[in-house]
Amino acid sequence: MAVARRVFLLLVVLSLAACYHTSVGEPASRAAPVVSQKNSTYIVRSGDTLYSIGKRFGVDYHRLAARNRLRAPYHIFIGQQLYISTSAPPETRLPVATGGDKRQTVRVNRHVLNSNSKSKSREVVAARPAAPVARHATSAGSEVTRQPRATGYESGKLLWPVKGVVTSRFGHRGSRMHDGIDIGVPEGTAVHAAGSGEVVYSDSRISGYGRLIIIRHGRDLFTAYAHNQRNLVRKGDRVRAGDVIARAGHTGRASGPHLHFEVRQGSTPVDPLAYLPR
Repeated sequence: MAVARRVFLLLVVLSLAACYHTSVGEPASRAAPVVSQKNSTYIVRSGDTLYSIGKRFGVDYHRLAARNRLRAPYHIFIGQQLYISTSAPPETRLPVATGGDKRQTVRVNRHVLNSNSKSKSREVVAARPAAPVARHATSAGSEVTRQPRATGYESGKLLWPVKGVVTSRFGHRGSRMHDGIDIGVPEGTAVHAAGSGEVVYSDSRISGYGRLIIIRHGRDLFTAYAHNQRNLVRKGDRVRAGDVIARAGHTGRASGPHLHFEVRQGSTPVDPLAYLPR
């Protein structure tokens, strides 16, 4: 216990502030195109969808939706003025907790995912987590679901946190980096712990991230689960691989329900797909 109290628990520095669902809305009916280069705006015309407009101007439709405050399924109408250009992403500050629970801050740049390229966004279907069999609470208000013989971190591989379609992969999106994967799922879908470990963060105080959970596995491996509808565990809870820790949603800056999932070695982001069974 004395050793554990001296170990600094670094909360993962995330870069996920704008993750969006992939629905692109229905086409508008008729109107003549009007483009203002001076103001970088576009007037919606007949047959347009958010995807087609974004493709025309080389802007990811998720980013276009965020710029114009559109929510899935991204309905647009003839004559509507859309802003095409985007300003530099604002800076946000993430808390870093230490063993003594003293708060520091780390500056990171927010980014918007860029995932409309068909060559870079091939869909991947996540494996189904094993069915849960029993439930218990580890602390007041914390509900955890157990499953027998859960494999995962102990065997060198993590479990899929949800069953769904990977709508955005890990990696560079132009000049920006997407530090995790996005998995599209229905609202309220059970989110499973990808491996056994300790919950080091469970809150919604970070603007844009919604309800977020971070689990520490072993010495320096972390997993993060963002945009939850509801967190079912609290900081300090111990969980096993496969436990239900949250319900998926779209809290924070997100349009449409999905899970943003990250894996980190210390503070370094790594591709979650390299840790998940195929």
